[in-house]
Amino acid sequence: MEPLQRKRYCRLIYAKALNYFACALVVSALIAGAYGERLYFMFALCAAGCVFLAWSWFTQLRAEGFHLPGFGTQRSKRRVPYIHQRKKDKPHRPSFAMDNTDFDDDLVSATACNEEEFEPKQRTKAHILARAACGFLLLLTSLLINL
Repeated sequence: MEPLQRKRYCRLIYAKALNYFACALVVSALIAGAYGERLYFMFALCAAGCVFLAWSWFTQLRAEGFHLPGFGTQRSKRRVPYIHQRKKDKPHRPSFAMDNTDFDDDLVSATACNEEEFEPKQRTKAHILARAACGFLLLLTSLLINL
């Protein structure tokens, strides 16, 4: 891999990992807020870390060719109700489904990370590494919280 492409690949990995990490922090904070104690925040972070580590492991198994029967099969695409259909060239996406390239007008090729420029095996490996890194960060964060 060329140095510039390796830099973009690393940027893709940590962008995904930080996105997962932020979502896990928000969900853990909501769980802790529902119960009203900091202890539950630590437990939720630890559980989320374990979930992300397991998710990365299952992604690795799937990349190697292991499939559970009934899981991972393609489902038929659901039909969009008429009220939500738009007759435009570019379909509408809610803001939480957009990435940084939709919001930043002055992105250059050095700062933007796009998944489509990599091969499917490289994308799968990036997802595995991002989920594992997020899991380790969450477990480390849960260990650093003082009760």
